[in-house]
Amino acid sequence: MILDHLHNSSKYCGLHPGFSPAFAWLKATNTETIEPGRYPIMGEDVFALVSEYNTKPETECRPESQRKYIDIQIMVLGQEIIGWEPLDNQPFQVPYDEKADIAFYAGKPAGFELRAGCFAVFYPTDIHMPCVEAGGKQQVKKIVIKIKCS
Repeated sequence: MILDHLHNSSKYCGLHPGFSPAFAWLKATNTETIEPGRYPIMGEDVFALVSEYNTKPETECRPESQRKYIDIQIMVLGQEIIGWEPLDNQPFQVPYDEKADIAFYAGKPAGFELRAGCFAVFYPTDIHMPCVEAGGKQQVKKIVIKIKCS
């Protein structure tokens, strides 16, 4: 897991071949005006999902992980708490669904605040629990760039 500010994104481009085009797309995009939806960057290998939603109480959120994609989660507007812990051998709450590329877990991982202008990177070895309200329910705008694992 990585947590940093977008102005430091170039430091991470060497970690995976998909990071450089992902961060280049972000720099070339007006993230405040882009509409919710799916945006191809490099076909199915790198694409962006733009969403707007209301954060929720922790009790309504579930820890999750993916196997096929790395997530770069960028907060555009607002803030939320994201829970995180290493995958290790955590027990499933809902087993891995290969078609949806997601598994859900029991428990509540420790959280950090993702604020506008910051990003977090989650690998398949990370459990993360997004969408948790930070100081009360609020509408947020977030971009999740999905990067296919090599």
